[in-house]
Amino acid sequence: MKRIPVHPLLLALVPVASMYAAVPGSAMLAELARAAAAAVLVAAACLAVAWAVFRDGRKAALFTSVFLIVFLVVGATYRSLEDWQVAGLRLARRRYFVPAVYLALAAFGFALYRTRRSLAVVTTLANVVMLGALIPPVISITRAQMVRSREQAAMPALAPVVAGAPAAQQRPDIYYFVFDRYGGEQTLRTFGVDPEPLYHYLEQRGFYVARASRANYIKTVLSLASSLNMALLDDVSRAYGTDSQNWDPVYTRLQRHRVGAFLRDQGYQYFHLGSWYWPTRTNVLATRNQNYYVEVPKPLVLLLDNVLFEPFQRWADSPLVDQRRQHWYRSVREIEDVLEIAPQPGPKFVFLHLLVPHQPYVFDRDGSYVPIDVENHRSRDRNYANQVLAANRMIRHLVDGILERSPAPPVIIVQGDEGPYPEGTERDGYEWRKASVDILQQRAGILNAYLLPNAPGVRLYPEISPVNSFRVVFNTYFGTALPLLPDRTFRHASDQAPYAFDDITDLVSQGRRETQVAHAR
Repeated sequence: MKRIPVHPLLLALVPVASMYAAVPGSAMLAELARAAAAAVLVAAACLAVAWAVFRDGRKAALFTSVFLIVFLVVGATYRSLEDWQVAGLRLARRRYFVPAVYLALAAFGFALYRTRRSLAVVTTLANVVMLGALIPPVISITRAQMVRSREQAAMPALAPVVAGAPAAQQRPDIYYFVFDRYGGEQTLRTFGVDPEPLYHYLEQRGFYVARASRANYIKTVLSLASSLNMALLDDVSRAYGTDSQNWDPVYTRLQRHRVGAFLRDQGYQYFHLGSWYWPTRTNVLATRNQNYYVEVPKPLVLLLDNVLFEPFQRWADSPLVDQRRQHWYRSVREIEDVLEIAPQPGPKFVFLHLLVPHQPYVFDRDGSYVPIDVENHRSRDRNYANQVLAANRMIRHLVDGILERSPAPPVIIVQGDEGPYPEGTERDGYEWRKASVDILQQRAGILNAYLLPNAPGVRLYPEISPVNSFRVVFNTYFGTALPLLPDRTFRHASDQAPYAFDDITDLVSQGRRETQVAHAR
């Protein structure tokens, strides 16, 4: 059995398992299984093609493994090599680098085809090495899953925020748009974006823009679990402890959130338009889930985002094999889906989680598609600024279209869930307790705007945070009497300690107060 060439299939599992093992509590087992199955199928397809060429299982397996290793290693290191220069000359130009790599692989394949060696020892060694590389991440994932299973069994149920509420006299359509990583006023100005044109447009349309709003948490899943349940996450921290790596409690709260459950009880249809991010991809409470390209597991698409695969991506010209095109097409199509939903009879709740201005930076300021070469030759700040301007166009298009098509005045909330990640902070192990005040302010400030029609006495204020958004909406339109919670901002220690919270409200408010004082002078 040791000489059976299974190493390409084992190798295909290594990067997928390693991705999940990096933060072992942050993904569901079903998601891992889908990604692993897809990776094995891709490796098996490569192996089948190689076998058709070599007509020898060991040669075919060895070439497939070498090809996959080169593909993965080059893909991971090329961007750093691309910046290297000697005497002003770049060492790794794509037009030369990619053909050179493929020629080297072809030369290796030709030599392998001509050899008469049995390759039995090489096959055994490759099997052992790949199995050894796979064992550590599998152990890490297994341990995390065992802990999650024990904690899941003890997870307390989340009580309804409103028990036995009477049927509402008026039931407006409710739209909740989350633009991922859309920062606040201060942040946008540091990227060279003037927020006033969008703010002025929204205010002219009847919105209240909460200019001093901050996220309650600086991580998407924590932020949305809080806003969609109208609650802070203190109880999760107490129940699971600050050392827990188990994200299931917040995933469960996203899947069965209080806002959706309440509105379904009130007779609402729930339209859920998710992102590729699997916690918001679909929702079990939704009357209808709409999404695109979810049949391709995200880890596989990330692995295909590779300089060696770019020629095939251009040839295929398909979002199925190109995560950047997926990102662009999904966003454009879901916005149009919302506008098609708007004239349908209500009442309805429409949730849209749009990963814009979130990376990848595929939108130019006019909303057109940005090829990878163009993105790479622009600065990070410029790419983010352009995508914010594209998001502004999307917001205008959504608001104008909904107001034009709606049979009755709707409620619309437009929000960021968090600000952008400063460079160097996106890695899973980043310790947020070591972050500077400037970094935290950039992460905390968000866009937050409300259109609440036929509600002259509604209570809104500049610092209102997402945790209170639906408390205000339900009090205004459904006769509830939910008290508003403190508008606090929390950071978590890291992705390995998601419930180790500490309150940073005063830290992130400092810059805002200083700016206000400067303007007053």
